[in-house]
Amino acid sequence: MGRRRVVIIGGLGFLGQELCKALLRAGKLAGDEISNIILVDISIPEPRPAFCSDPRVEVQVGSATDEDLCKKLMESSGDSLSVFHLAGIMSGQGEKDFDLALSANLDATRNMLQAARKAREGVPDKVRFVFTSTAAAFGETDESPVGDTTKLVPLNTYGMTKACCELLINDFTRKGFLDGRSARLPTVVVRPGIPNAASTSCFSGVVREPLHGVDCALPVGRHLVHAVSSTRAIVGGLQALHDAQWPMGLVDRAVNLPSISITLQEMIDSLHRVVNSNDHHKLGKITDQIDPFLNKVVAGMACRKMTHERAMKLGLPEPGDLDTIIREFLEDFGELAVVAASSEV
Repeated sequence: MGRRRVVIIGGLGFLGQELCKALLRAGKLAGDEISNIILVDISIPEPRPAFCSDPRVEVQVGSATDEDLCKKLMESSGDSLSVFHLAGIMSGQGEKDFDLALSANLDATRNMLQAARKAREGVPDKVRFVFTSTAAAFGETDESPVGDTTKLVPLNTYGMTKACCELLINDFTRKGFLDGRSARLPTVVVRPGIPNAASTSCFSGVVREPLHGVDCALPVGRHLVHAVSSTRAIVGGLQALHDAQWPMGLVDRAVNLPSISITLQEMIDSLHRVVNSNDHHKLGKITDQIDPFLNKVVAGMACRKMTHERAMKLGLPEPGDLDTIIREFLEDFGELAVVAASSEV
């Protein structure tokens, strides 16, 4: 068994932490023993997550916009090297600050790709590079559902920068500079913590806030259809995508991660099924406070329904149904919940 060093850009964000914990539990990646995991982020949460005390974990404060840092991260002392690039500016913030989105999403990814390329020039063991793209890369299209090969015409700056990065990864891989894979993520539910800057954060809030006994005002319509997946399926999908044997001759390295299409009302119904009826009075109240602009944005998203044939061929995991997703959230992040899941399944 060989040894592999892993770098996670955005490693102290939500998905970065969950991926790190999963890798530590597995102890190996692509058949190699994980020698160490470097978590790179612009700040360190206090207190530090408990898993950071693992001797295999190293924390680096910084950003991939720093070319020198990117070069330093590619030093692997003879070990095989894998990069999971999860960092980026989300859709809402990206629309407000175009230049920041270009720098944090596009320029930072190009810096990492170039550093990975230079680090393994003349060496057959290339860097394996997993990039988190987004369903927001889809935009103007007559196709529904959207699939792996749907033309990308993004309707926001966030999606545009991610689509550009997908093309870079395709070409860096075609040229033999590295071994890249792009995961188009649907909306991940249910995220713990405070709402993020994504336009679709209410798809987590509609479950998370009531479970915490906090009222939730929905900014978009309850019956808008949207594609989502679970934390466990996304983290498992990133690991499986990294390890997958790529189909011979396929230049496109982008994959729609598996998802299910749901509505906010379906999430509310599921919440009420999962929580014992005797405890419903403890849940935070859910009301409607429609933001016309945001409602139009979400209603117009092409990623209402997504197919994932390529992911299935590569063996990536699918999420469970909504009841399963909410139960998983309570198992994994339920310490602040004022109710528990019922024993009925």
